[in-house]
Amino acid sequence: MKLLTIFCTAADNPMTRVTEILGQHGIDIRSIDFVEHGDEALLNLAVSDHDQALARLIDAGYRVVSNDIVLLRTPDRPGALAQVARRITDHGIAIRSLTLMQAGDAGLVVAVATSDNPGVRKLFGDAVLN
Repeated sequence: MKLLTIFCTAADNPMTRVTEILGQHGIDIRSIDFVEHGDEALLNLAVSDHDQALARLIDAGYRVVSNDIVLLRTPDRPGALAQVARRITDHGIAIRSLTLMQAGDAGLVVAVATSDNPGVRKLFGDAVLN
C-alpha cells in the first residue's frame, strides 16, 4: 500500500481542491489527514487508485510524494502508538510518517512509512496487515 503526501500552499484551499479532483475521477479516499501551518499545508492520503490519484494531482500542479507503507494492527490502549514508534526506532529504523488509519474494537490500524519497511515487517510479524 502507498500513502500520498501533498505539499502545497494554504491559500489554494487544498482540502477542497484535492478532494474535488479525486471525486471527479472516481477515486475513493480511504484515509485523509490535513494540516495547515501558516502559509503551508500538508495532506496525507490513502486512496482506492494510487496511480491515477498521483497522476491527476501532479497534472493539477501539486507536489506529491508517494511512500510505501506498512499497515500494522495493535491494541487500542493508551501508549500503543508510543510502543510501536519505540519498537521501530530502537532497531535503528527512521519513521518517515505514521498515520492512524482506524481505531475500534478490533484495535488500531497504523500506516507507517520508514527507512526500512522490510525490517518493520520482520519486527511486527503477524501484526502486519499488508
